[in-house]
Amino acid sequence: MQELVWALLQPSSLLVIVVALALVALWARWHALASSLLTLFLLAVAATVALPVTEWIAAPLESQIARAPLPERVDGVVVLGGAVEWRVSAARGQLALNASAERIAAAAALAQRYPEARLVMTGVFGDAFARDFRAVPTDDSLWFGPAFAGRDVRYLGDARSTYEDALVALRDVAPGPGETWLLVTSALHMPRALATFRTQGWTLLPYPVDYRTTGVPSVRGWRLNWDVATTLADLDRAVREWGALEIYRRSGRIVD
Repeated sequence: MQELVWALLQPSSLLVIVVALALVALWARWHALASSLLTLFLLAVAATVALPVTEWIAAPLESQIARAPLPERVDGVVVLGGAVEWRVSAARGQLALNASAERIAAAAALAQRYPEARLVMTGVFGDAFARDFRAVPTDDSLWFGPAFAGRDVRYLGDARSTYEDALVALRDVAPGPGETWLLVTSALHMPRALATFRTQGWTLLPYPVDYRTTGVPSVRGWRLNWDVATTLADLDRAVREWGALEIYRRSGRIVD
């Protein structure tokens, strides 16, 4: 039900609903209403092309939490899920990553920098990396070499939300007092993720990646963006994250 509600309320869906209502109005010969709805649709599309709307909405979240200075020693790295395309991976028999793949790349870099650190990957099952974490690579290995061979990796594939990520990871990892852990996720997602883990009593160092904005939204210097589909997808993502953050606060999953 929650996914259905969001599917109807995201900006791109609202635009489709506006067009659908305009067509119904035309069919019913309510020409004034149809004209108003189509004008609203065109103004909304024009705004996404002419103005940095997504930057205005996403930048405050992405800029909220800066990357923490990396310490000399790290006991573990938690990488939140969302970067693997499961259906494509299963169908093609190889790892398929999406636009959030920077999470995986950052985790690989951190794993090399801290060869003794434990790795925890939420929302991911071990078979996705069946060809990885070995000294000698195969033709489609992603993580290989001395820093990865025999690595202690936990896959928490059953976690399906940020809240479950925190609960399952805390239960499975049981971090000890004084341990230093890094949290890797998209910058847009980091405020909600970090607050959720902290509410459960686990304080990690933030390592945000996958930035989509410059952090300084401004009309000055902005160029027309004709890639409306990508812009709407990014806008959907930003609006959804703001909505999820508010829901987590109201439900007590986050205590500021």
